[in-house]
Amino acid sequence: MRVLIRADASPAIGSGHIARCLTLAQVLRQQGAEVAFACRRLPGNRLEALRAEGYQTFELPEDYPGEQAHLGIEALLPWQADITALQEVLAQQPAFDWVLVDHYGLDHQWQAAARQWAPRIAAIDDLANRRHAVELLLDQNFSGTAQAYAGLYDEPCRTLFGPHFALLREEFRRPPIEIKAQARRLLVNFGGFDAAGQTYRAMLALVPMTELQVDFVAGSGNPDWQAMQALAADRPHWRLHSYVKDFAGLLAQADLCLGAGGGTSWERAVLGVPTLCITVAYNQQANARLLAEAGAHLYLGPCEQVGVEEIRQALVLLLSNHGLRHSLAARARELVDGQGAQRVAAALFTAALRLRPACADDARLLFEGRNAEKVRCWSQQSQPLGWTEHLSWLKHCLANPERLLLIAELPDGPLGVLRYDRDGIRAEVSLYLFAGRFGLGWGTALLEQGESWLQRHWPEVQCLRARVLAENQASLTLFRRAGYQQQACEFTRVLKEHLHD
Repeated sequence: MRVLIRADASPAIGSGHIARCLTLAQVLRQQGAEVAFACRRLPGNRLEALRAEGYQTFELPEDYPGEQAHLGIEALLPWQADITALQEVLAQQPAFDWVLVDHYGLDHQWQAAARQWAPRIAAIDDLANRRHAVELLLDQNFSGTAQAYAGLYDEPCRTLFGPHFALLREEFRRPPIEIKAQARRLLVNFGGFDAAGQTYRAMLALVPMTELQVDFVAGSGNPDWQAMQALAADRPHWRLHSYVKDFAGLLAQADLCLGAGGGTSWERAVLGVPTLCITVAYNQQANARLLAEAGAHLYLGPCEQVGVEEIRQALVLLLSNHGLRHSLAARARELVDGQGAQRVAAALFTAALRLRPACADDARLLFEGRNAEKVRCWSQQSQPLGWTEHLSWLKHCLANPERLLLIAELPDGPLGVLRYDRDGIRAEVSLYLFAGRFGLGWGTALLEQGESWLQRHWPEVQCLRARVLAENQASLTLFRRAGYQQQACEFTRVLKEHLHD
């Protein structure tokens, strides 16, 4: 599978779009995809960093005719100029399977035009203020809901909304921090550019708090860099970082964090780091407010409304209040489990998913898959199968014209198994996933692909049935979302109405 990502970075835009796309790109590449980036040569671009990571990059112009940069990062770009620039750099490139765009300045018009390079378009958004013409739409924020995006996309479009899909790097999937009785170490981080100057303001607030160990993370391009260096020079309990190789490790050492309301919100949440949030851009405000209402962090407000003294007072409140910090951490961790990037990659890879009939050579694969503990515990027959018994079962399956046994595969290996047992116009469906594939949304993809297979090979089947154990909440949810009607713990789905003469 080939994926082209269109995103930019600059002091005005920030580096968050590239950062979250890079996280997704790493997961896609691990699973066998080829990923390339198309970015403008804006000041502060990340083209060199992307190339250093081994990604193919396509450079687009810094300036476009008719562009009104003074309108801000949410203003639409002249999309025709962007498409023309892409046509020039992609002229000799083979087609992509997906074009993924993470850009406030590109809307449905650009997305429709980008279909010349791929049959499927995906978009990452967190504004819910413009139309999309895509097959997949992601908003990882707490504020991302179907209601917020009502009328902004056309069906069919798969939507991935909420922090369940937060794009977090692998290093953040670690145990949560310990919530200590007295917080003694603070991390201050307002992004790589921090054009709003919040890191320096935080320094001013922290000057009297000499007992607190503080790590300040701010790129050397920060507008207050020299002033911050001067302020930190004679304070040994302060550490000013222009670059952090292991940010997850540094964050995991903190007892408390002061930061912005962007993508780092989910990094703090998955590690359970109690947070005092100040938003530095308008698009962060709704998410920050909703997280505060959910009890997942404390929100002081937009940066232009928060003064030095307010920051100091809020920090004093949190430092000694163990109960409050524990509550904030627990609620934040309920929202994010760290597997969001894997779930989004699974949604993209659905297009690359292939089904094939099982054969005798699959005996060992099926034996190990069926006997895996996570599969057996939810099976109607939970006891392990013996090898001889399994071979007899497989031989019977392959010889039975009323049974269809399918293997689902991805470019990086087998995914799971679908089984259909036909009885006239009805068929019973069962499925399971192989080790390492659980919890990422693949069940939905298997059911969708299976129905397409049935329509081609068993067109007479009009209704599907599935039997699920009452305790198996994951499968109950899966079949409900797939459109099955539940009766006790049995599901049915009508594929087409039976026509009577």
